[in-house]
Amino acid sequence: MIDKEFLANLFEHPRENLSVEIKRWIDPDSEEGISKIVKASIAMRNNNGGFLIIGFDNSGNPVYENVPEDVRAKFHIDKIQGLVTKYASDSFEIEVAFHEKEGQEYPVVSVPSGVKTPVATKTQLSLPNIKKPLIPKNKVYDRSLNANNTPSTTEATWKDWDKLMGICFDNREADIGRFIRRHLIGSSSEKLLEIMEMLKKTTEDNKTVTEIAEEYLDESLARFVDLLKSRKNSLPKHGSWEVALVISGEIPEFPSKKHFLNLIASSNPNYTGWPVWVDSRQFANEDARPHIFNDAWEALIISLQRSWSDHIDYWRMHPQGHFYLRRALADDLSKNAPAPLSALDFGIKILRVAEAIAVGVSFARAMGCREDINNLFYLFRWNGLKNRILCSWAEPSRYLSADYKSYQNELTTAVTVPLDIPPSAIYQKVQEVINPLFELFDGFEIGIEITEELTNKLINRKL
Repeated sequence: MIDKEFLANLFEHPRENLSVEIKRWIDPDSEEGISKIVKASIAMRNNNGGFLIIGFDNSGNPVYENVPEDVRAKFHIDKIQGLVTKYASDSFEIEVAFHEKEGQEYPVVSVPSGVKTPVATKTQLSLPNIKKPLIPKNKVYDRSLNANNTPSTTEATWKDWDKLMGICFDNREADIGRFIRRHLIGSSSEKLLEIMEMLKKTTEDNKTVTEIAEEYLDESLARFVDLLKSRKNSLPKHGSWEVALVISGEIPEFPSKKHFLNLIASSNPNYTGWPVWVDSRQFANEDARPHIFNDAWEALIISLQRSWSDHIDYWRMHPQGHFYLRRALADDLSKNAPAPLSALDFGIKILRVAEAIAVGVSFARAMGCREDINNLFYLFRWNGLKNRILCSWAEPSRYLSADYKSYQNELTTAVTVPLDIPPSAIYQKVQEVINPLFELFDGFEIGIEITEELTNKLINRKL
């Protein structure tokens, strides 16, 4: 079931990217409507999951023409699932959710990740007296970028096969990983460490890239403070988390900075309704839209007094492969959280670190970086930790038996991520980042199985 807050964020500023397709109102009982739903669902599946939002134009504005009288009946899960099952070569379970905006309900079709074999069309759909079928048989559809880096659903070409097969192999590798873990149960810790050391890659000296990341982290924070002062914004008291990502190695060049921004915005997997490095180009508030400063794109987004939670984001993106994000802690802004500056939800921290790592990998691959040359170096920094209690207010079922308190206010942790990391292994890098953070809270240790569970839920869009 798609979380309500996720839906609220997804529908607040609907915008197409490789993981999100937007359609005006369509009729799933018509041949044209069937064709659009089936092609989009297959393309999303082959792109390792995503969302089809219906009822908006390409600019993210609601469409008021051709609205069904009963939206829920028109887009009932049994009907939409039946279409996907009928035309897709490999059956996969979808979800249909509904979100109300300005008194109108809108459907969204959620397609899960996990594709292991490219999905094609198995049945043809044609119109009478028209030679070209609406849905041809034996065609593979994918989400790809056209010449100006705008996303679309198209028939897969030779240019798409490398990405598509990479996704399938990554998902198959996850199964292999589970097989290996089952067979390693009971092995000694020394043996496991020996195996980890054998597999560990040490392809670059991190000293230089560490210095670059530290400078970029501090430089970006200073720019955030200056921008805040120049706009004379008054913010509520809050803690924050920051991440600086530096992609090491040679970075492909881009025709223009706008080309770079289009590519990055379209390549964000949108694992959450308000993703890291959120694309704010269509936001109503002009101040929140990205602009260029010192050769980099930047955006300061202040969204307060919203229905679910508030947001304070500042991000930077440089075509040289430098990325920065500062975000206010949800623990201090969410309507459901305890009093500001009093708590730290460990589950949310795991999810945010996992998202930053996974999205960074997606960015690097979209930029054309090479697995044999480029690695990703991340610096994470948390502020405002002192006197907080570690808890799980967002998911109360994850109860902590004691009050774990932090007596330190700030912490920085780092991790190097190889570009060829499969999604199933990202949780291991997340654990490296969050272990020092949680240890501040009276030495608390989080089980790696919890980190793996939450990370995989995020990447598989099962939150």
